Parts: sequence; structure tokens; C-alpha cells
Amino acid sequence: MPASRHPSLRRRDLLVGGLAGLAVTAAVAESAFSLREASGTGDFPAPTRTGPIHMQIVAHPDDCLYFLNPRVARVLHDGAGICTVVLTAGEADGRNTWNEAAPADYAGYTAARDSGLRRAYAHLALGDPEAPWDRYTANLDSGQDVELCVLRDKPEVHVVFCSLWTNLGRLTGDFTRLLALWEGRLDASAILPPAGSPLNSSSTVERATVHASLVELLDRYRPAVVNTLDPDPDPVVGEKLGAEQSGYSDHIDHTAAALFAWEAVTAWGGARAVESWRGYYNRRWPGNLGPADLETKGDAVDVYSWADGVDGADCAVPSGCGDRLIVGPGAGTTYGHATHPRYTAGLATTEIDGLIRPITVRGTRIQSLGDDGWEDLGGPDALPCLARAGTGLYAASARHTHDPAAHERDVHCLDLVSGQWQSLGNPAGTGPDARTVGQVAAADDGRTAVVCVRGPEGGLSARTRPEGGQWSEWTPIEGPAVHESPVALAAEGAFTVIAATPVNVAAWEGDGTAWTGRTLDLPGPGGQTYVPASAVTAVTAPDGRVVIGSRAAESSDVVLHLGQGETWTAALVPLEGGVLAPALAIGPDGSLAVACDDGTGAPAVLVLDLADLDAGAAGEVALLSRPWSRGDITLVKRPAAAFGSDGALRLWAVAADGEVWTAGAEPGGQAPTGWEPAA
Repeated sequence: MPASRHPSLRRRDLLVGGLAGLAVTAAVAESAFSLREASGTGDFPAPTRTGPIHMQIVAHPDDCLYFLNPRVARVLHDGAGICTVVLTAGEADGRNTWNEAAPADYAGYTAARDSGLRRAYAHLALGDPEAPWDRYTANLDSGQDVELCVLRDKPEVHVVFCSLWTNLGRLTGDFTRLLALWEGRLDASAILPPAGSPLNSSSTVERATVHASLVELLDRYRPAVVNTLDPDPDPVVGEKLGAEQSGYSDHIDHTAAALFAWEAVTAWGGARAVESWRGYYNRRWPGNLGPADLETKGDAVDVYSWADGVDGADCAVPSGCGDRLIVGPGAGTTYGHATHPRYTAGLATTEIDGLIRPITVRGTRIQSLGDDGWEDLGGPDALPCLARAGTGLYAASARHTHDPAAHERDVHCLDLVSGQWQSLGNPAGTGPDARTVGQVAAADDGRTAVVCVRGPEGGLSARTRPEGGQWSEWTPIEGPAVHESPVALAAEGAFTVIAATPVNVAAWEGDGTAWTGRTLDLPGPGGQTYVPASAVTAVTAPDGRVVIGSRAAESSDVVLHLGQGETWTAALVPLEGGVLAPALAIGPDGSLAVACDDGTGAPAVLVLDLADLDAGAAGEVALLSRPWSRGDITLVKRPAAAFGSDGALRLWAVAADGEVWTAGAEPGGQAPTGWEPAA
């Protein structure tokens, strides 16, 4: 990440000494919410466990509303409890108005943003933004005091405000962002108590304290699923947009919060599923939300921004009942119009003794499901993305280091026959460029294995291994910059890699050593070149043609392209809601299975004949209306689908409890609706 232009603020007395004199006009008044101090022992309410708990670790009060929702709404509806940990105060310039002549009130604006988040969660959980909260000072064993808020009429909903000054350097001239604390350029960060909060004492916390606090909260809540922001935002391509940090397509605090979160999650080791979510990079993709999801997301943002029709006179928080700097209506048309998980392929399958077995990343450990339950496959702590090709399983590991020059994001290969792991490194070594790798794609035709990732320049790089031979070095493949989710296919010595670019879909074809790249110019609506609003997925049909699946722009519909060379047909399959790219599988008889999520978060599954995709004219998009089967669980990861040699369809998915569930259909049968635990 870029270095600060200011010298580091190194001494704690510089942080604390001047706080009392700052113009932080904290209007401390009793609000409509119940304020109750915890006992002097530091006890505070235990989590209410009526279902699995999802923990979100974010930088600012609105992050989960912009970058995770509608996921939060879905799991709440499914019965999950939530605990959102907000690391910073998000005080900005201290003005809850666009009027630059207004006096700065840092504690007041922080209180308004916190109030907005509580109101938004009350709206999502109960349909009533004015539902009361109980608020406590929680004295953590780490030595850090935080504010704990519990939704009184739905105590499964908790919010923890850590309230670290977001940018005290605005007043001191030093670089005091959360990233400076992470990297060690700042010894300690000051706490900014929000106006009217039970958290009422200024203090400082060191990096080790923040880490210990997060591990303590993880251990206290024991979430099944942990959601973070993006630890590795994509490099900026073209002009910097909005509040993106220098060189990277996200806010600098989002990145730091994600790095703190991943370090804590790895140290704790108890999560069943972890996901990161893209931030400002969303504005560099088309919107991927259908009307219902966009309404759910937008309504919550309206409540947070105090734009939901509540009269100012009815607000009992002197600084305001929400964040007036949010420009709506709803989720807006920039980064709010999309919700993208950072990692899209957290499940893989392999056939062992005639049975198809799922492999997934549980927390940070790669495990396969056998007859006796989940078995750890060894290897490194892994990011939640896998690719399986031939007898190889490919994963990406991460060392989220405090030294930006020491970051590691390496590719690893497990030989599923011998059980041996091999590190393949990455095209950029260590440091900032290594963080561009993203997810792994792999293909194997039985004689040659190919693995590819994104290189430091934004295009693709590949390594190749002939049967019985050694892996080649990483070799750049000439072509455009891509989103970091390629897919690779193999057929008799011919390999194809397909990836979405910001303006097209690109393909590279070759023998694993020599490659030819081109843009596919797939047919899109209105005769335009198709630009997907999700990662692309692909499978090879029995006749050698390729099926490419993705989500349509500005909707949640699924688009299926079928073809090869220059000739492609396109079919748009309407689907209301969902954010996950479709998983595809081809059966021995040419049946095509499509699996993703719908607007409730349930699995949506469709089984088609390839002939259905031939109905439209080449170069046009045909409407293919087919009924989706809807499952009875809520998804948190893209499903995996596979046909057995007998033509039976098997499906696996990670549900809201963090566990893997499965469903199946007999050869020629209807897509399944009933799911059951896989273990």
C-alpha cells in the first residue's frame, strides 16, 4: 500500500494530549434508546443463540449495508443472529451536513452514524427503525473498552462499536489511519467516544490490543460465518474514482479492517466459513442486483442515512438519527448498486472410489468429506477459493503481513493421489504485487496440467506441467486486464481460459505453452457486446462447444452463452434476486445443470438440454423462461454441481449455519428442492 506523505505519529502522548482541546462539541444527552452501564466487572450480555451467528468485521458504520447487504437481510430472515464489529469512529470532518461552514462536531457525527446503523439493523430485523436498543460499556479482557448495543426486541442482533479515530491526522497533520496502526507506522490509535455513548472515556489502543479484542470477540460469539471487507483490493485501472486510496480500488480503512479481521480469524481458528466482500471496486463492474435485492439494500441505506421520512423533530439524538452525507435515494448508482463476494469458488468436488466427494475451505483449513466426517487435507491456511483439475487440487494461501513488502499470496497444489502438497508461488513473488493474484483456475487433460492466476499487470500468468514432468516457471499470457476469477477448460491437448474483463469477456486458447488471446464479443441485450455483472463460469459440452454462465448487468438474471470460435448463441434465464455466479455442470447425456442463489438466498437450480440454448439465433439473446427449483436452505457460498457417471446430479452448498449441505436428482429427474446436511 502507498506510504504516507506525513511522518508517522509515534508517541502515545501526542495522540492523547491534545484531545481534550479539540473542537468536538459532544452533545451528551439521554437518547430514546435505553442507556445501561455494565457492571464494574466488565460483564455484558452473552450472545443469544437461537441459530448460527454471523459476525461482520468492518471499518465504518455503513460498510455492511453497502458491501454485504442483502446478505445480512437474508441470514436474519433465515434465523441467524448477527454481531457486527465496527472498528473506527468514521468521524470524517465532523459535519453531518454538506455545509462546509457548519462547525465540526466529531463526536456528534460519529453518534449520528452509529445511530443510523442501529436504526438500519432494527429495520432489517424487526421492520421498525425506532425499535429500542440497550447499550453497554463492555470492558474486554484485552484491556479495550467498546460499546455493545443489543436490539431489545430481538436480542440476537448485536453491534460492537470500537470507535477508533478514523483520521485524527486531519487535526494533527500526521498519518493516523487504521492502516498506519496495522503496518506499525502508528504506535497506538486514539478512541473517539461518540456523543451520548456509554463509552465515555478517551484512551488509546495498540495494534496488539485491537488484535486481541477481535480474537476475544470471535471466541465469545463463536460465529459460524465471518464476513470481512476486501484485504486485497484490485489495483486501479484508469482514473481514480471517489475515495479510492492511491493505486487501489477501495477505501484505505476497508483494506486495513480486512487485514485485521483475517489475522484474527486465522488466529482464532473456529469459523466454519469466511467470506470477504468487495468495496469501492463494485463501481467498476455493472450492477448485479435485481429489483427486490436492490430495494432491500436501498431501504436499509435510506434508514441509515436518515432519509426514510423521520422528521428531525422526532429524533432524540441531538447530532442526528443518521448519516446525512449519504446521497441516495436508496443504494445509489455507484458502488451501492452491486454486491460482490471477493472469492467465488469455495467448494470443489472429486470422485473417490466411485463416489463424488466435496472439498471445501472450513475457516482457513482445506478439508474433504469422507465416511467418518471432515478430514483436514494438510497444506497451508487457505483463502476460501479452490479449483480441482485432474488429480490436482489448487488453492491460494495468504500471509497478511504488517510489512507491506512481505505480503504473500501463493498458489499450492495437492496431489489427491499421493497426498503431497507443492507450493507453486505466484507470478509476483512477495509484496504489494503478490496481492493481485486473486483466485486460481486450473485444467488438466490427463497429460498436461495448467494453472493460471492474475499477474501483477492485471492480465493472466500460467504455469504448465507435462505428465511426469516438472512445473514450468510463471509465464505472462498476453491479453487484457481481467477481473480476478478466470475459469480454465481442457480437451485433448487444447486449453481454454476464460475471464471477464471490465468491458468484455476474453478467452485464451493454446497448448499450455503457446497461447492466443482474443475478446469473445459475446452477444448481449440490444445488440451490444455482452459485459457480465459477475465472475464467469464455464463447462465443455460433449460436442466440444463451451457453455459460459454469468449474471446479467443491472439485474440478477442468468445468462448462458453456447458456442465456440466466432459463433455464439445467448439465452437469458429470468431469476429474481441473488448475487452468486452460477455453477455449471454437464452430464454424460448433455444435460446442463445451473445452480446459484435467488432473492431469498435459497438455492435456485435448473436442468436444461443443450438444445434449449440453440433456440435463439446466433448473435442474439433469446429469452429462456424455465421454472427454477428452490431449495430449503440459505446459501453463503456458490454451490458446486457434478454429474456422476450414471447421470445422477449431485449438488453441494455452504448454508447459513456454515456447514455443507447436499441435494441430488436421479438421472433424468427434476432439479431437487430438498437439501440435507452432507455430514
